[in-house]
Amino acid sequence: MDVKNAFLHGDLKENIYMTPPPGMFTHPSNKVCWLKRSLYGLKQAPRAWFEKFRTTLLKLKFIQSQYDSSLFLQQTTTGIVALLVYVDDIIITGFDIPLIEDLQRSLNSEFHMKDLGHLHYFLGL
Repeated sequence: MDVKNAFLHGDLKENIYMTPPPGMFTHPSNKVCWLKRSLYGLKQAPRAWFEKFRTTLLKLKFIQSQYDSSLFLQQTTTGIVALLVYVDDIIITGFDIPLIEDLQRSLNSEFHMKDLGHLHYFLGL
């Protein structure tokens, strides 16, 4: 799966102000914008996005691997489901197909995502 505009989903933990982009106001102004959400280009954007995604998965009863922070697992009576995230690209695999389908629906309702279908290659591999 691919998360569209992933960094825009991140919630900022600190107050960040920026000068408005040219053309935002009709006449020159000394005003600044207070960001309520993350933007691409902010140093905090990747961390804010991952924390939001991580929190969502933990609410869905996934466990974050202690060996690889980008790996999340959930054990069920019918098997295991593994989710691996790399920036905004996600691999979901496992034996519990109904859980995988529920997970995809839940993630798609929280974040705008695109299902890329069965995995043919990932990160050029």
